[in-house]
Amino acid sequence: MSRKILSLDIRSDGINAVLVKSSLRESRIAACLSVPIPGTAPDVADAWRAALETVVEQMNLAGTDCAVSIPAVFFSSRNLQVPFSNTKKIRMVLPFELEPSLPFQADDLTIDFSAREGGADPGVTEVLAVAIGKERLAATLAALAGVGIDPERVTVSGLPIAAWLGRSAASEDAFFCLDVSRTFAALFVIAANRVCLMRSFPLSSDSPARERAIQHHIRTTLGALAEMEGMPPEIGEVVMTGDGLAGIDPEKLAAALPLPVHRVNLRESLNIHFEKELESSWDAARMDGALALALAEIEGVECLNFHRSQFPGKKMVARYREPLTKTGVLAAAVLLLMFASVIIQSYLQQRRLAELDRQIAAVFSEAFPDIKKPADPYQQMQIGLQELRKNAALPGEALPAALSIDILKNISDSIPETITVVFERMVLGPESILISGTTGGFNAVDEIKGHLERIAGFKKVTISSANTDRSGKDVNFQLKVDL
Repeated sequence: MSRKILSLDIRSDGINAVLVKSSLRESRIAACLSVPIPGTAPDVADAWRAALETVVEQMNLAGTDCAVSIPAVFFSSRNLQVPFSNTKKIRMVLPFELEPSLPFQADDLTIDFSAREGGADPGVTEVLAVAIGKERLAATLAALAGVGIDPERVTVSGLPIAAWLGRSAASEDAFFCLDVSRTFAALFVIAANRVCLMRSFPLSSDSPARERAIQHHIRTTLGALAEMEGMPPEIGEVVMTGDGLAGIDPEKLAAALPLPVHRVNLRESLNIHFEKELESSWDAARMDGALALALAEIEGVECLNFHRSQFPGKKMVARYREPLTKTGVLAAAVLLLMFASVIIQSYLQQRRLAELDRQIAAVFSEAFPDIKKPADPYQQMQIGLQELRKNAALPGEALPAALSIDILKNISDSIPETITVVFERMVLGPESILISGTTGGFNAVDEIKGHLERIAGFKKVTISSANTDRSGKDVNFQLKVDL
């Protein structure tokens, strides 16, 4: 059975499209296209519409399934550990786990996750949870629908190639996959042949600044891994891909980290053939992300999906309607089986819903034992959690209900633009805050301390440590703020 997959790797400045024809014998690249996105449109839908129309006009999309990846900077991620492995339970608790750490309500998020059992603690499941705002996702789907595209999958740009490289790795050793676009980069940690952590960060157009930002975020991630449970203790190498690699020297980057660094060429490593006319237009750095997305869809590689609303058999029935009508009795039998399957699935779904309601009621009873007969356990749990958050305010008159995002804003507003500083970590406690970062010198540390002391609610600011980094140019510091 043959299949055609159109993969659209949408970046902030362009769309990279790859059409792959797959059969039992092989997968072949049938077409590829790179279309720039104008930067003058007022919103995402307008900016993408013209580029998507070009893709539809120039590529034969008849009978194709579509998979889409969108910029990693649109997503937020968090690593969690839960004491159970049931995917339904994990999906049920994720909104409550993610909401406190994100500037969004749980109802405004679309969430997907990957989970791995049997880590450092056999009784714990390690979860990589990723979320996107529903409004941004809706704008993406609207832009696609405007040109007649209803994707099978919407995922994170860069994640498919990271997942594919993890699956095809010869060993379970941990490594970085760095996907570099022209305006942002996505860094993935692959360990035990799976993606276990992801983060994204913006990039400037200046090549030296881009290299410094990449070095900084790789070092920061290495430091974070050392403090996170369930993360690999060592990283063996950095694999780079993406259409923003121009001007980035792998040897220079390797010397600065220090870690081995090399670029990947997915088509060559997998020996995937393409039509001869594509020889001159194929750019591995630009197209590998879209190619990995198509291959992940064909091979069923775990690669998050934020678009699960459509009925999966709909497109298949449409595709094979003509041959089915020619088979007579067989077609009738198939339709009968499909009807029976729908009835069975409906029955099973009702049972699953009833079980979920029972689980929600059980969780509510444990959390709020004083309420014996809740009318709506889910809604009442949300109200209860909101009350708990209000009662868990930080001490001090100036910050009666402060959240971490509010504190970050106060800190950011207090530091003038003349001071160059990168805050790398903030640990919020009941009576104090620990802030770690990097700045240009010891005088700058004193200035930052002075500015923080002027923030209402900060009783005392102490310099816990201040040391020059390995380059000798910057100073790593830690401040303690008493509340």
